[in-house]
Amino acid sequence: MSTARLADKIRFKYEDLETHAEGTLDTRGRKGLADDVPVHYKAVRLTIRIKTEESDKRLQRLIDLVAHFCPVDSLIRAAVPDYEVAWVRM
Repeated sequence: MSTARLADKIRFKYEDLETHAEGTLDTRGRKGLADDVPVHYKAVRLTIRIKTEESDKRLQRLIDLVAHFCPVDSLIRAAVPDYEVAWVRM
């Protein structure tokens, strides 16, 4: 479930939401140049910037729900050994 849908579900109000992702990938694996190199990302950094007047407690609730219910977050967390998510208030 997306961040926006989860926010709607708990009536979390926000004015703006931006995401930025960076990853480290050894392309030798994808190109078939090295058998011992995985084809997926070795590291992913996701930054979620949110503009809200909700309390820190409510924001933490949203963060926890996204970490628990978002299938994309779950997939990346399971597949990428070095995965970090940072939530930042605008």
